[in-house]
Amino acid sequence: MASDLHVYKALTEAGVKPDAARRVERAIESAIASGHEAMRREMAASLMTKADGVVLKADLQKSIADLKKSIADLKKSIADETWKQITFVVAANVMMMLAASKLIT
Repeated sequence: MASDLHVYKALTEAGVKPDAARRVERAIESAIASGHEAMRREMAASLMTKADGVVLKADLQKSIADLKKSIADLKKSIADETWKQITFVVAANVMMMLAASKLIT
């Protein structure tokens, strides 16, 4: 890897022996490369690809469809139960009225 930092030149001009300057430069370049690779791995684990987005979209659409069906089923159940209760109340009132009319007559 060619260094754009010019560490070797700066160190040798500052009086550091060439071998030591080269080791420092390589250590810095290695640390930078490791940091880049770590960042790539983190991004690969964290970012969503287009394929991930397609799968997520399909999952969300299925979940929404399932939720809509559940809501429709609940509405139907509530409507059915409401009619049962109304029928019971009306029948009970009719029976009470018949019983009351027999008592009156």
